[in-house]
Amino acid sequence: MEPTKVRVPADVLEGLEAVRLSGRTNMLDAPRVIELAHEMEHYATALWVHENRGLYAHGIFQGFAAVTSLNECDRSRHVGQHDVSDRKVDKPSDQSKPDSACEGGGNPCVDR
Repeated sequence: MEPTKVRVPADVLEGLEAVRLSGRTNMLDAPRVIELAHEMEHYATALWVHENRGLYAHGIFQGFAAVTSLNECDRSRHVGQHDVSDRKVDKPSDQSKPDSACEGGGNPCVDR
């Protein structure tokens, strides 16, 4: 039985491949992949990996397949449902503390 590849927009796959070919990280290190994609100006890739950690992990082991239109890709898993120019992906800060509280609340932040 052939593994089910994770379908991603072509520009996301292009960014993943650029990060992989750079050799600057292990692709299992999702936070570093996000950081490198951002540094390499593959913003859609950084956003997609950030918003789809589980699918990203699945794709690492099962493979990725590029799609060219929204109709070919499940919109709930697709960064194309958002206008990337309206979204900001910040570079992870080395100054973040896991025990710091979220704005407006007393509960610690949790990586979803």
